[in-house]
Amino acid sequence: MASYGGLGIFGAAMSMSTSDNPRESQVNSFFGINGLETLDGGFRGRITQVRGVLYGESAGLLASAEGTFRSYNDGVPRMLIDNLGTVWLNVRLLRFQPVGRVRQSADGTFFRAYEAQFLHLT
Repeated sequence: MASYGGLGIFGAAMSMSTSDNPRESQVNSFFGINGLETLDGGFRGRITQVRGVLYGESAGLLASAEGTFRSYNDGVPRMLIDNLGTVWLNVRLLRFQPVGRVRQSADGTFFRAYEAQFLHLT
């Protein structure tokens, strides 16, 4: 089960994808010499995109679930376990955004889609 900081904050119907940021590099050219020289500047982390649905038995419980997610946007890196069970250390929440309106299912559950973005520092 996916988690962030040891807590399953992601709700239902959640998907994650992690991509590498481009490596830092310096490109040099020299007058009178054909071609380019590149110097590797190192790895610049990864980005994990998350989409899911948060829900609650009441509007207040849905708001609480969204508030819990938002509370992790504090700049503190934590452990992220993705939906494949991969453990990522030193991951910081960059953005949490509810998407669309709050809806209510036939059984009375309140729910809303969201998107989130995490930055892998190492």
